[in-house]
Amino acid sequence: MTLIEVRVHGVADPETELRSLLRWLTADEEVGPAVRGTLAGSEPARPDHLGTLIDLMSLVVSGALSGSQLALAIDQWRAHRRGAPKVTLRRGQLEIEVDGRDAETLRRVTELLENEERSGDGGTA
Repeated sequence: MTLIEVRVHGVADPETELRSLLRWLTADEEVGPAVRGTLAGSEPARPDHLGTLIDLMSLVVSGALSGSQLALAIDQWRAHRRGAPKVTLRRGQLEIEVDGRDAETLRRVTELLENEERSGDGGTA
């Protein structure tokens, strides 16, 4: 299992977009069975707010999912959203911005998922 941090950028309501992306990924026939996600805030709640700002998704990905499958699913979601939000995937020190389905993005997302085997860290970031 690999743990990936997911953020969306350039949107007024990151929580709504992350919820939408999580629903999209879990509904995908190829991606859904290989991912589990949870939403969280990257910072503690501020005293002047009623709750935590949700701006982060932790995505647990099984080894059965390829980087190209994940990148394509995210890109398809982006294409269906107003303004095509940018999505950043992070695992450890490796960070990738998914903003299209070009070959370089697919290669880097594959590297992000396969990095677990090289690092031997068991998928934790």
